[in-house]
Amino acid sequence: MNNIIIKFVNVQNLNNKISIITSSGNVTITITITIILNVLKISNYDLNKELTNINNIIKIYCDINQIDIYFDKYDYIYNTNQIITKVNDILYTYTNKKNIKNIKNINLYNVSDESKALMNELNTYKNIVMDPNKNPDTYLNYIKSRIPNNYNIEIFDVKKSNDFPLTQAVGLGSKYTGYFVHISPKVENNNNKNIYLVGKAITYDSGGMNIKNAHMKDMKVDMTGSAIIISVLNLLNKNKYDSKYNLHLILPIVENMISNKAVRPGYVITTMNKVTVEIDNTDAEGRLCLADGLEYIQTKLLLNKDPSKCLIIDIATLTGNTEAITNGISSIVMFNKKGSDYIKKLSKIGEYIGEYIDILKIRKEYIDYLDSKVADLKNCSDKCKSGCILAGVFLNYFVNKNIPWIHIDLSKSAFLDQIAQSHGVNLLFEFLKNIE
Repeated sequence: MNNIIIKFVNVQNLNNKISIITSSGNVTITITITIILNVLKISNYDLNKELTNINNIIKIYCDINQIDIYFDKYDYIYNTNQIITKVNDILYTYTNKKNIKNIKNINLYNVSDESKALMNELNTYKNIVMDPNKNPDTYLNYIKSRIPNNYNIEIFDVKKSNDFPLTQAVGLGSKYTGYFVHISPKVENNNNKNIYLVGKAITYDSGGMNIKNAHMKDMKVDMTGSAIIISVLNLLNKNKYDSKYNLHLILPIVENMISNKAVRPGYVITTMNKVTVEIDNTDAEGRLCLADGLEYIQTKLLLNKDPSKCLIIDIATLTGNTEAITNGISSIVMFNKKGSDYIKKLSKIGEYIGEYIDILKIRKEYIDYLDSKVADLKNCSDKCKSGCILAGVFLNYFVNKNIPWIHIDLSKSAFLDQIAQSHGVNLLFEFLKNIE
């Protein structure tokens, strides 16, 4: 059995060190590896490289019994939470590659309760993302199990309700019922800011009639956006950060499958606000569900609310185009004019914790690519290579310009080498806990 000790220190003159101690008995040999990292000397980039070295050590001494992680302080120039998310990625990847549920003992020393909660929450989040057998029913049960006591949950059956026509259309080909879920505080403070998080919750995405021709086995993770906001809700609630605003979560849950009932390309759907949408491609389904969420918020939840005290954020693994633009290093963010007031803070936090965002501007010229001859607009266009831009432009069409709105198209960093990563969880958590 092998033990690993990882120490994060902020001693100015200490060089990073690795020491290996071997002890032998009659039957077993125990190797203890101590790794000391000086966080004052490394940038985010260097930290990633140092943690890659730790990953390589874990691969070599793979029969691990215990990992102890020490911080000599938890109030560094580098946020402890930022380090913990990256360490969690390494440990979670290791346990999955070795096909073991958990290392026997992973102990954290000299960290805050918030950091301990983050480590635990990341494991919960990754386990549901990685579940290959989930469907709308099992995922709904997971969500219901994660609702804090001071929040309500409202669940709509999208096959029985006509209030969510775009989500209903996406789920027509599946044998499972689709659900539209609204999570809200039991008691709202009228003086608080109102924050609405919309997360993509496609439990499996075959592409529909426009069937995917690659990477289909990975499509169990297409509900990552919704899993992120559920985990963020729990982190905010456990640490009582959510008391300063009214936090609402919107999750349209469906499975995008193929059958004789599935929606076909060219079909036109009328939304709850009477916008007609031509389905140009059934594999551009996530934006349809998110658009339902945006319309629901504005139609049902923003009545008599001051738009200046509201913020809508949607988050999704929406397009593979982000990888082509950033090589999977950064997520792509788009926003309306009112949303721009928040982008500087979001971007600064992303740089600080190593969960980067890159900004694309929504220009009026882009909407021309979504022109339809039979509807107000179509959901995508095969004449345009910038898929992530068109997805953002499509969603922007459904947002009132007076309401601040941010769209996050998650980087491939959220899912590397077929293993779920932490990217996005700490980004939103840090942003919302520091929002004014």
